Amino acid sequence: MNTPSSPSGIARPGGRTARTAGAAHNAVLALIAERGREGLTMREISDRSGLHEATLYRRWRNVDTLVLDAATQQISRDSPIPDTGSLRGDLRAWAESTAAQIVLPGGFSLFEALSRSDVTGSGGDEDTILRREQARGYLKQRSAQLDQAFERARIRGENVPEASDVLDRILAPLYLRVVFGYRRADEGLDALIDGAMR
Repeated sequence: MNTPSSPSGIARPGGRTARTAGAAHNAVLALIAERGREGLTMREISDRSGLHEATLYRRWRNVDTLVLDAATQQISRDSPIPDTGSLRGDLRAWAESTAAQIVLPGGFSLFEALSRSDVTGSGGDEDTILRREQARGYLKQRSAQLDQAFERARIRGENVPEASDVLDRILAPLYLRVVFGYRRADEGLDALIDGAMR
């Protein structure tokens, strides 16, 4: 049985574990927004959150695991896949939300955290395995949300693209625009949607 001190413990809504996670997540995201991810330490997170450093290490083991946890919780909370009444509308609203999120100070932290988690790998030390499981859990949750949007569209009689087309033609360009800075993330979203919906 998972306990509040275990990294994969399930938090009771409103319980002490949830409050601890909320304080740690808020501290991480605020610090990343202010000064970036590089060199972030548990000591800084402890000072900002008011949580004892030992509590952070017991729950998350290291900064990378805590950053990934904070980032996945934030994006799941702030950028859900909406239900607008049409799949095109759902994808448009999702793309708008994602484009707005990733250009905020610290908004790129999810992508960075996922890229550090070695999602497709195997083996590694306990911390690497934990981060990989967290990342896979997040991706599974997002895939389930996308599947729900697709199912709603099928029920309405709409044409539904492949999930890989949505990722390749909508999400990937948004992140590449931020990485290389060649175009604003929120530019030409309709063309991206059209490409995925063909």
